[in-house]
Order: sequence, then C-alpha cells, then structure tokens
Amino acid sequence: MAGALAMLAAMLCGHAWALDVVTLQDLSQLARQGAPQLALQRMASEQPDAAQNLADWMIWEQERLQILRNQKMHAELVARVSALPQAVDDRFRRLALFFKADAQLQLGEAEPARATARDLLWFHSASAEPGELENWRRLVVRSYVLQDHNEDARLALLRYRQDFGAENPEWRWLSAKVMLLSGHADSALDLLREDNSVPGRFLGYVAQLKLAPDEAQVIEKAAVEQAGQIEQRTWQGAFWGLAARAAALQNKPFEQIRYLERALALPGDHELTHGVLQLDPDQLWETYLELGQKLGNQEQRLLGNDEDWYFPAIEAMEKEPLRARVLFAVLAEFGSDQQRRAVAHEYLVGMLDDLPDGKALVRRLYLDSARYSDIGKLPVVIRYRLIDEALESGDLATASRLMEGLAAPPAGSDRFEWDLRRARVTIFTGNVQSGVDLLETLLAEQDQNWDSQRVDRMLQVVFDLQTVERHQQALGLFEKLLDKPLEAQQHRELLFWMADSLQALEQFDQAAYLYLKSATVLDPLAMDPWAQTARYRAARALVEAGLLDDARQIYSSLLRATRDASRKAVLENELQRLHLVRAVRKSDG
Repeated sequence: MAGALAMLAAMLCGHAWALDVVTLQDLSQLARQGAPQLALQRMASEQPDAAQNLADWMIWEQERLQILRNQKMHAELVARVSALPQAVDDRFRRLALFFKADAQLQLGEAEPARATARDLLWFHSASAEPGELENWRRLVVRSYVLQDHNEDARLALLRYRQDFGAENPEWRWLSAKVMLLSGHADSALDLLREDNSVPGRFLGYVAQLKLAPDEAQVIEKAAVEQAGQIEQRTWQGAFWGLAARAAALQNKPFEQIRYLERALALPGDHELTHGVLQLDPDQLWETYLELGQKLGNQEQRLLGNDEDWYFPAIEAMEKEPLRARVLFAVLAEFGSDQQRRAVAHEYLVGMLDDLPDGKALVRRLYLDSARYSDIGKLPVVIRYRLIDEALESGDLATASRLMEGLAAPPAGSDRFEWDLRRARVTIFTGNVQSGVDLLETLLAEQDQNWDSQRVDRMLQVVFDLQTVERHQQALGLFEKLLDKPLEAQQHRELLFWMADSLQALEQFDQAAYLYLKSATVLDPLAMDPWAQTARYRAARALVEAGLLDDARQIYSSLLRATRDASRKAVLENELQRLHLVRAVRKSDG
C-alpha cells in the first residue's frame, strides 16, 4: 500500500515511476527531517530479507535501531533486538545488545538490563573495541542505581575506577548519584563542583538543596534559568521538577504547581531523577488538592457545595488561571455527583491544553497517575478525548485500552465515525476479524448516507487492512463499497486499490484486469496521470502473469504517450527486460 501511494505521488508530481524505490539514505534523512514514523513504516517494506542478504539487512537494521533509540521507542527497540537472527556478526550484535540494555534501563527494567549487560561482558569481552567495556560496565552500575542497590553500585564503581580511571563524566554522575542515595550529599557536591555539564549541574543543585534547604530560593532561581537555557527537553523537565521541589521547601504552592505542570508536560529522564527527585503526576494532583482545600478553608468554602467552588473557578479563569485550575481540580475530585465532576474535569483539561505542551501534560495526569490506574475510574468525557489523541498520534495500544467497555460514541458524536475508530483500533491491535465485522455492519446499514466523504472515511480504514496484509478481507469490503453511490474518481480509485490487493495475493491476471479497468473506466483512451499509472501497474502484473505480449503493448502505448525523458527511460528499460524474460523462457522451453 505504501509503495503504491508513493508511486502515485511520484507520478502525479511529474516524476518517474521508479521513484517509489527508496534508499536507506532517503529514509535516514526522512527520520532526521521529522518523520521517523514514516521512515520506520517504509523500512518495514524496503529492508532486504535477512535470509537472502544478511549484510545489507544489518546495515538497514542498525539505522532502524538508531531511529527507535532517538525517538525513545524503547519497548519496540527491545523487541527488535530480542528477535535478531542468530547469524548476525559479532560487531552488530554487540551494538544491538548495548542499545537493548540502555533501552531496558530507560523502561525501568533494571534486572533484564543487567542480564543483557552481563551477556555482553561474559560472551563478547574478547572482541570488544576500545570504550565498549567501559560502556558495558556502566550499564551494570546504572542497573544497581535504578534498583536502589547502593552498596552494589558503590563497589561496582570502585572496580570501574580501578580499571578505567575517573575521567569519564558518566562515572562522575553515577558516583554522585550513589553518594546522594546513600545520604552523602556533601561528598556528591564535592565531586561535582568542577562539573559544568547539564547532568552535573542538576545533581549538584540536588546535593546543595539537601545540604542547605535554606538556600531553596537561590536554587529555585538557578533551576528556572537552567530549564530556560538548555535545549534537551528531558533535562528541561528535570530542572523544572527541581524548581518545584525548591518552591515546596519555601511553602510556595502556586509556584510549585506551575513548575510541576511544566515538568510533567515534558518527556522525563527517569535515570537522572530516579531516587533524587520525586516527579510524577500524583504529586501534581496532591498539590492541586492540598492547595485547593487550603483556599477553601481560608474562604469558608464547603466540600459538597459545588457552587462554592464552581462560580469562583469560572470567575478566575481569565485573570487567575492557575487558581481556577486548582478549584476545578477540587471540584473534579469532590463534586457532589458524577455529572458535575465530569464538567470540572472538562474545564481543567481545557485550561491545561492552553499551557506549553499541555496535551502531553493531560496525558500524563490521566494515563500515568495511580489515581486512574483503573481505566474504569477515568471520567468518560476524558476517555473519549484521550482516545482521539491516541489515534491521532498512532498510539493504538493506548486507544484500545481506553476503548474497553465503551461501545457507545461520546454525546453529540456521529456513531459512524465512532465505529470506524473502533474498527481501526481493533485491526491494528490484532483483533482483525472484529474490525472487519464492524465495517461490514456499517456497510450493511440501510440508513447510512453514503456520500463521497463517508466513502473516503471508510476507505481509509480498509487501507489499514491492506497495511496489515489482510488483502482478502480488504477485497470483500472493497466489493461492498462498489455497490455504494460513488463519484467517478472514487470508482476509479477503488478499482486501483482492489488491484493492489489482488497483486499482493499473486492473482496477477485479475490484478492487471482491474488496473486496466481503473485506467479506462472514465475514458477507454485516457492517458492522464492516473490512467498512465494504472496502465503501468497493469503491465507489470501482466509480466508476472506470463502475458508478455500484452505487457509489451501497454508499455509501448505508454512510451508513445509520454514526453518526459526520465519516464521514457523507465519504459524502455521495461521493454528491454521483457525481451530478456522472453529469451530466458524460450531457452528454458
């Protein structure tokens, strides 16, 4: 499907048909330019087969792992490395296992990470290149720190220092963390005094705050400055969290909330903050509620009397939005009935949306909080909203989890659109037949208004079936769509996508027939860009079907119709290839 879309895009933009073949360099650049998901999707279809060309497969796989690592797709990376072919060379396996162990640490999986690191140390030390052993040994220390095994970490660091020295900054950060976790903030601060790196400064401020809580105001100011200056977003979050801690020590709850909101809206560096700084969504919920109840006591507001909270919150939305968020949080928790609590959640979420990275903050508050670990406790209105966001971002596992038990669409929503979402989620999370059943039910409903927009929406989900290579089911749905009132171009396109599925099923003669029908359904002599693309695909299918004369005639007609030199070259190459195929078949016969 992806290849067909790329080829069509190339054709309609006036480029050669051959441009649907992409190189690894193309995909690497695509990932760097901000489309890593698209790059990974294309890699899945373009990567060489490991069984046929292991050397090239490893080159592609290394780039794939690097993209997963850069995008912090840690679970996907671990799964890829766990399924490596046995025959990969030692150098590639060493790199892949290092990436895997690092990803396991990022996921908080200390013992599996240590097992992976020990695999490297026990079985690959003899072939290790300079620097690799140090990296592997640090993985072991990091796993101990993550598990709060401070004495094991301390001993491992001592052995590391004896073997490799103390010049490496990562050794210094690990040592400082172990000192902090062991209650030796003074030693950590001494170790970090000359360290001007971002992690070094962060850990140094943490140590300083532990040793001198009365300096919280100075550290708050420094943390805010650092958060505004550094570029790496995970480290920004750590400094905002540090500023929140310093504000809490000064009994400044409004500032504490403001900093926590900034921190939780950013991706976190779990390893950097683990054990030395609490930073989680429940902390923000608790701070909202503590401050809200304090304000309620001061202003003599009664829990359960919703108007005491609702109207002041509405009035504060424009001039004191943080105060309004606090009041709505209290009402969301303690409102007198489910409907009023849901309204408060809606207001709170709407205001959080307006903050920098507000949507990410909302996801953290509701999806990563122990308060809502049971999806059934999530306000339904918030579940619908989070489902939409999960679908937009491609997080189908989260969307599926949120959809459990929600058969009805949200109030005021179109059931057709809701059922399409449900079908898409079930298809991509492995329950393909349930998704197909939903789509067939929609197609069978007589009261649906099948306008062109609705047909297009249905097509997008049927394309998902092609993406997961369920072409037989896709064909059945395409055929049912042919019975709907289609616009002329939609009819043309539908025939083309059906031909794509037949091609994938290796029913080449039928695929060629539908490609040609797509080209000619509006005009038997059509040679517009769509028709040329469909004819070209038909010719290739005819070659696969063994109908070489028919393929030659179509290629020749396309050659006569085009003026573009690059397209002419492609077509001439195809004709030359036909001559070779014919010659080989004659000699074999």
